[in-house]
Amino acid sequence: MIQKIATIGICSVFFSSVAAAAEKKTFEELDTDKDGKLTLAEFTPSAKDAEKAPKQFKKKDKDEDGFLSKVEFETKKAKKKKKPKKEKKPAAE
Repeated sequence: MIQKIATIGICSVFFSSVAAAAEKKTFEELDTDKDGKLTLAEFTPSAKDAEKAPKQFKKKDKDEDGFLSKVEFETKKAKKKKKPKKEKKPAAE
C-alpha cells in the first residue's frame, strides 16, 4: 500500500515537471505580431507568476526601451560569484 502511494506521488511530480517544461514558450511563439520584440502583454504568458511579470520584464529590458529583444528574453540572470572568504588576521598584542 505504501509503495503504491509513493509510486503515485513520484509519477505525479514527474508528470507535473514534464507538463511545466512543455508549457515553456519560445520567443517566436510569444512574439504574436512577429515584429521581433516582445511587449509586456506578449511576455506575460511566459512568466511563472503573472503578478511578477512586470517586474521580471523590467529586469530583462536592459536597454529600457519597453520591449524585449530576443537576446534580452533569452538571457538568464547571471549568478553572483561567491567572493573568497578573507582570512582573519590575528589580533595585535
